[in-house]
Amino acid sequence: MAKQRLLEINLLDKLFKTFLKAKADNKESDWLQKLRKKDPELADIWHGWDSDVSKLVKGNQAMLQKMGLGDSDAAKDAEDIIKRYGLK
Repeated sequence: MAKQRLLEINLLDKLFKTFLKAKADNKESDWLQKLRKKDPELADIWHGWDSDVSKLVKGNQAMLQKMGLGDSDAAKDAEDIIKRYGLK
């Protein structure tokens, strides 16, 4: 059981890394298309997760600016994430 769990975690880690690398290179749509050919349901789930994360980061940035913390480290981190991964 423990070995199975480690394999699952390793696979999930690789999935996140490849997706975030593709996103940083602005090639996430190609990545999702390849995934969609293999598993359409997983591609839909992944697209939904990506949208949710984008909304969360952008919402946090807006909240920090509204609170007057636009120059805080947290706001700078949010801006870095938005730029790095091209969040819309």
